[in-house]
Amino acid sequence: MSCTGKSIAGSSGRLHAIDTAKGVGIILVVFGHAWRGGYDAGLLPDEVLFRTVDSLIYTWHMPLFFLLSGLLYLNVLQKVAAGPFFASRFRRLLWPLAIWTWLFFGIKLLAGSAANHPVSLADFPLIPLPPYEHLWFLWALFLAQVIVLVAFMAVREVLNIAQMRLCLGITAVMLTLLIPFFYVPSPLFGAAIEHFPYFIAGMALGGVAHKRPPLWLALAAAVLFALLIYNTPYAWGSLLVSLLLTVLACFVTFRLDPNTEDASVPITLLRILGLYSLPIFLAHTIFSAAFRIALRSSGVEMLSVHLLVATLVGLIGPILLVWVSHRLHIGKILGFCTRV
Repeated sequence: MSCTGKSIAGSSGRLHAIDTAKGVGIILVVFGHAWRGGYDAGLLPDEVLFRTVDSLIYTWHMPLFFLLSGLLYLNVLQKVAAGPFFASRFRRLLWPLAIWTWLFFGIKLLAGSAANHPVSLADFPLIPLPPYEHLWFLWALFLAQVIVLVAFMAVREVLNIAQMRLCLGITAVMLTLLIPFFYVPSPLFGAAIEHFPYFIAGMALGGVAHKRPPLWLALAAAVLFALLIYNTPYAWGSLLVSLLLTVLACFVTFRLDPNTEDASVPITLLRILGLYSLPIFLAHTIFSAAFRIALRSSGVEMLSVHLLVATLVGLIGPILLVWVSHRLHIGKILGFCTRV
């Protein structure tokens, strides 16, 4: 983002553009899992088409969440002590990881053979590590935040914030180039290592997060993003390409959101989805899978119908669940008290 751009901090001080970007990201998360669910269920026989769309989504949509989580993280580290920090990380990340691991397993167990990947009671994950299915994000983000906390405590008397951001940016680029050469897949630490560059890149950009990119930069970012997406191979792109796509996506969304209370309807809807992004992330596969099973039981096999229904209920269902859980006073138990 351009340092010469106008401030996009609203009167409340909230950076709504982050919510808008999370809204874009969570739509892709829900659609991506619906896409994979449809393929696993045998609704999409064209493997080339599946892998093409899958690659285009997964090359950058989860990196986007890591980058957004890093944008204001240095601000947090300057204000919080170690004790309260770890308490907040447990509440925001580790508890949802645990409770939703057990909930997911229980629901899959009840679904029996109707689930794409059936489980038995002997598979029960008493300890929710390695992370269960898509919940890897919570564990990876926790590890990334702890690593940065330790590093921050070590250098805070030596470097100022501007110098930290510069070092973080350089480190992010270097890691995207080096990780492919020494990365060893690990179910416990692999996702954190792979996505760490995006998190610290967000921290590097945090100094200009409140600056709205000028129109020319947003347009250039949109064109370059489209060109990179068009040329993405039918496989995982490099980490550097993923990092570039993620930064470009932020430029575009931060330009589209004016950060005013009277934003357009599409931007307002994206903000709402962004505000609920954690509950949607946690619960969407339950709703999407349940409706996929119901549709197939009714004889509906059309992929487009499955994708539309799974995406819509995957977005709306968790929001309704949050509303109900808070009225039953179990929202905190389900990990809905805060957002990532």
